[in-house]
Amino acid sequence: MSANSLLFSINNEGKVYALSTNGSCWREFMYLGLEFKALSAVPHFLWAVGGDRQIYLHVHGLEIPIRVKEESYENERWLPMEGFSGRLLPTDRYHFSSQDGTKDRSIDHIRLPSMAWQWEGPWQLELTLDGQPLDHDGWTYAVDFPAQFGPAKQWKSCVRRRKWIRYRKFSAMNSWCAIAPLHKDPTQEPFIDISIGGNQMPYASPGTLVVWAITAQGRVMNRTGVSTTSPEGLKWINISIPPNCDIKQISVGPTGLVWGLLWTGRTIVRKGVTKDCPTGDSWLEVKPPQDTKLICISVGYNVVWAVSSDSRVWFRKGVEGNNSGTSESAAMGNGWLEITGNMIHVSVGINDQVFAIGEFDKCIYWRCGITAAELTGKKWKKIQANMQLSRTSSSASVVSSSSNTKHHSLTTLSETEPEKKTNLHLRNSWEESHSAPIEHTLPVKPQRQSRPRSQINTEKIDLTGKSYETTLKNPRAWSPVRSVGSVVGMEAQPDSDSSVFDVDSGMLFDDEISQTAWGSCETTWSYVEAGACLVDTVQIPHWFADSHKVQNSDITAGWRIQILDYLRNRNKNQSLDFSDYGIAVEDKGWTRSCEARLVQANNSTEECIISLYWFDLENTGTLSVFQPDGTIKFILNLEELTSVFVSSEPGCPRIVLAVPRQTECSIKIQFMTEFEQEEWLKMLIDIISQINGVTGKPSANSVWAITNAGDILNWDPLPAKLSNKKDGMYKKEFPVFGKNILSGYSTSLHNNFPPGSILKIVGCLFDEVQRFYIDFTGPEVKKQRHKIETEVSEIPFHFNVRFDEKIVVCNTKNFGSWGTEERHELPLAVGQEFNIEIYCHAQAFSVIINNKSYCIYEHRLNPESITSVTIQGPLKLYSMEYCTTSVIIGADEMFWRLMGGHLRRVECCEADVVWGISHDHRAWVYTGGWGGGMFQGISSNTGIHAMTDTHTYCVYENQRWNPLTGYTSAGLPTDRYMWSDITGKHKRTREHTKLLNRHWHWISEWMIDYNTPGGVDNDGWQYATDFPAPYHGKKLFTDCVRRRRWYRKAQINTEGPWIRAGNTALLDISLWAKGDEVSVWAVTVPGDAIYRTGVTPSTPTGNHWEHIDSPQLLMAISTCNNVVWTIGRRGELYHREGISVENPGGTTWKLIEPPKSNLYSHKTTGAKVISLATTVAWVVMSNGAVAVRTQISKEQPGGKEWRYITDSEISFKHISSVHKDVWGVSTDGTLQRRLGVTADNPAGSSWQRVLTGAAVYTSARGGSLC
Repeated sequence: MSANSLLFSINNEGKVYALSTNGSCWREFMYLGLEFKALSAVPHFLWAVGGDRQIYLHVHGLEIPIRVKEESYENERWLPMEGFSGRLLPTDRYHFSSQDGTKDRSIDHIRLPSMAWQWEGPWQLELTLDGQPLDHDGWTYAVDFPAQFGPAKQWKSCVRRRKWIRYRKFSAMNSWCAIAPLHKDPTQEPFIDISIGGNQMPYASPGTLVVWAITAQGRVMNRTGVSTTSPEGLKWINISIPPNCDIKQISVGPTGLVWGLLWTGRTIVRKGVTKDCPTGDSWLEVKPPQDTKLICISVGYNVVWAVSSDSRVWFRKGVEGNNSGTSESAAMGNGWLEITGNMIHVSVGINDQVFAIGEFDKCIYWRCGITAAELTGKKWKKIQANMQLSRTSSSASVVSSSSNTKHHSLTTLSETEPEKKTNLHLRNSWEESHSAPIEHTLPVKPQRQSRPRSQINTEKIDLTGKSYETTLKNPRAWSPVRSVGSVVGMEAQPDSDSSVFDVDSGMLFDDEISQTAWGSCETTWSYVEAGACLVDTVQIPHWFADSHKVQNSDITAGWRIQILDYLRNRNKNQSLDFSDYGIAVEDKGWTRSCEARLVQANNSTEECIISLYWFDLENTGTLSVFQPDGTIKFILNLEELTSVFVSSEPGCPRIVLAVPRQTECSIKIQFMTEFEQEEWLKMLIDIISQINGVTGKPSANSVWAITNAGDILNWDPLPAKLSNKKDGMYKKEFPVFGKNILSGYSTSLHNNFPPGSILKIVGCLFDEVQRFYIDFTGPEVKKQRHKIETEVSEIPFHFNVRFDEKIVVCNTKNFGSWGTEERHELPLAVGQEFNIEIYCHAQAFSVIINNKSYCIYEHRLNPESITSVTIQGPLKLYSMEYCTTSVIIGADEMFWRLMGGHLRRVECCEADVVWGISHDHRAWVYTGGWGGGMFQGISSNTGIHAMTDTHTYCVYENQRWNPLTGYTSAGLPTDRYMWSDITGKHKRTREHTKLLNRHWHWISEWMIDYNTPGGVDNDGWQYATDFPAPYHGKKLFTDCVRRRRWYRKAQINTEGPWIRAGNTALLDISLWAKGDEVSVWAVTVPGDAIYRTGVTPSTPTGNHWEHIDSPQLLMAISTCNNVVWTIGRRGELYHREGISVENPGGTTWKLIEPPKSNLYSHKTTGAKVISLATTVAWVVMSNGAVAVRTQISKEQPGGKEWRYITDSEISFKHISSVHKDVWGVSTDGTLQRRLGVTADNPAGSSWQRVLTGAAVYTSARGGSLC
């Protein structure tokens, strides 16, 4: 499902309306006594020209507030008589400065840019440096300015500095904000047109916006400093135009391309608009279509549309947005093409979708059929959405004036509950405001007492606007003179003017009003603006009459039911004899074969023939692999398959078969075509789902995983729980019959051997038996002597039957040494059949042989550390049964099902709520369905929605400096590839970068990345002394190599059981549930912490995000039991204090002691992944090691001490935990499960391999085995 976006329009009365792509009704902006003449929008930012010919801004739909961090460094120098002092040397930097010391940043002079902003709090010290805590004063020390600062003061420290920070927030959300006029008298030079764009300008920094305007005097103005973090910008600057060119309209495209329309009907194009020169350098003239004059233009990404004076529609061919800044032909195009239809206005949307207003009916039309390959579309479709009848409009008489009004904003177009309101006060500030919300943008509600204007607290504030002494012709119109935004020297506060901070002050519609408030009356439109409207061409909005007809077709109509009943009853009245007919379908299976290739471990392939046989009645089948000559290579029983998923490479369509009962390594099969691969994948998933009895929605206790191809895997433990439980115990039979016990048989005990566990062994002794033993062993550990060896250093229970000595020895091995033996009489005879039962109790093991109690052995080691059992000796086993109080599921019994969709991360919880994050950082919520995409038809289409995801492909161009030629692509023989990946070990070129499969398509060309971490120069290069070394953006004398990053974006269009949840871009997310209350915390791409309100099993998408102030930029988060931990971008750990039901956002962040790089090191290392359980926190460090923080509680949310995983040298890239269930993904992509996690041993004992070589992320927060 596409994200919610808005189409804006103005009717003939000058009122602004919005139509949501997820809705079907026009909703009116609240009428402020001000009509509007023109609109221009990008997502969340709407600029307008008012009836007073001044500029207004409306910021809406942002789930996360706009926050800016102000920084100031306080510098001091040590003086012999005074110590550290603010009196600096004349050559030193300012006392309060920027980080590099070049700018004066006195905190007394850092002010709010306008009244639309407010401070979130006072100035505070930053008490961390690179993730390490500082003292309470926050000072860092160095030898001199500039130098490397550190936390410790040394004898040679001559200077010091500390960092002050303060956040300001844009508070004029969802209200009209007046932009300061060009002159004190706003009527001196009014505006006639406005346009905003540039949000997809090539190579520009994220958040860049461009605003152009036209004044009544014909001047072209550009608003500097406009961005998503500075919506109002800084100031207007004049752009010169050619002589005799009077511009009446201007249009800016997403790439920054600017077209201007002259009063004469000709057009001019701004040349050279780039990220470095957003205003361009000159104008180029474009001739209009022959024998006509243009009256309207609109610029898109790769298109320009226009309307001429005779109402004809024109399309400009050859426009290329990405190259428009560097190529004149790409900016100007190469010819006009007439499009059928008569229109008076046209507007281009985000993905070059086109909207227009008809000449005769003044209705809004959408140009359907527009794609990247067909930019002109096919036909015009009329938008027929219901209309909200305004009180102020001529048709408002149908609305009862006594109805109770509720006012909602653009952010609540799909919501039912308005957010809480706050008030604000005005107080003196230091500077003139450039913009602010206009007065009385919030309607007064009946239940709220409104104060008379004379009682408003305006002490010491000039609200008269005498400095702008002007006579208004229309005193009801709100101009910048009358608006709060024009008052000099005022700063907005949250409790003086509700118009600034009321989130619902931007739009008016009634929920409790009579249905007559919504109607399909004909509306005359004068303006349409599609710059913020994203139309999904696959799932088009419900705006059109034909779409309603399809949806409203009643399959339960009476005539349909009558026909079906007649057909059913017709056969009942006839006696048919089918004895002479044969069986239509024989009870036989079917076979499917094809040629393929078997992929070896070294990635080489060999030809083969695969053949699938399936017998549906018996629910059995086999998969046979033959050599080309027909020789059988191997045969797989389909019951042994635990997972089938995609592992393709460009041009190599592959699937992976997991068969843990036969091999730890997965089996890879490469097909000749993608169609064969998809057909076999769908077929195998359907079959093994039937075998395992899995269909529909998984249980809340499921474990989720993401593969490196973006596929979502799910393992549901519920079927195994139900089938394995007998007499209150979970039992597992080991396949021991026919095994060679003489050389030893060993198997894992998946739940360890805690008290309450039983092992039953039935067998027969050989006649030549001398000894046999049963060992309950702990995990294997690696030790280095002459070489690295693996051995078992702990055996909690050793049961050794010695016929040569006629005794039985019981013992324990601890730290590699045996303890004191306990000896018992021999209970068995040579050649005898036996039945041995070993019980684990709280204090001891008890052994029963042939139904008689034999001995009791007290515990010397914790039995929960037992991970496997080994039997060795000359005997034959008939059966071996393992019983325990918790469900027993091994890796060979875990069936992983492909769910459909495409994600980067997934997070679940015990309340059956599942969220996901795609590669383009959009949030998705699981709908409960199964299938979609290539799995269409495998299940019902319930809950299946359209999905898109975007990947960014990167290659690095490397060069080395040559004394004769300068930087060149000819490197040294030992250098990395001149075109490579980030490591330099693999060759990557732009020409040979291919898409993964046919479902992907490119959405951009190769471009230089000017936002590469570490900084770049004007050409995108980073410099270093050699490969590899730390890179920086400024060339130094010692730099001998350089590199720059190129990127290109590709998009996949698919389907899956997922629905979009908000528009906020997320980096990480964490869920925790207690009953029906679900806590959802997340980290945004900019690094802020947020939490979601209103999330329950019945409303999994929740209501909206609440922002939490963060001490640093964050990258990971986890929550459990009202405890929240986060990880900063530098690897530091924080926990949130004060979280409760009454205060779900908590109060403050506290720094947590960082873990060490390993058990024997005193050096700390940063964290990269965090997962909280009830009393512990599992942390993956930057080097891949795993540490566990213990004794976490609500009273002590930061925990007490660190424990380190030392039983394995596996490095990890992700981990997920809840209660005693811990899962992880190792760096080689293997999905692992932690065994032996108990209250006494929270770090567990060993890792169990579950799924090999494909996972990148996992979530076990549903408590799979708890």
